[in-house]
Amino acid sequence: MICTQSGKIILAETKGGHLKNDDSRRKIALGSAWAKAAGSQYRYFMVFKDSDAPLEGAMTMSRFLSILQEL
Repeated sequence: MICTQSGKIILAETKGGHLKNDDSRRKIALGSAWAKAAGSQYRYFMVFKDSDAPLEGAMTMSRFLSILQEL
């Protein structure tokens, strides 16, 4: 977990391409539900290496770092 200077709590789960499976899809759904239930200060991200195409609902490390800078 990461706490940003603006007070947002970030839960980031990093994955390699070999972990692109149904379990990861369920974790994306669960993480999104957690963030929604927890409130506007909480965010969940599943992050894959830039060289791996992410699953739907996940993102690459470059995109994640860009979003972190905005938070």
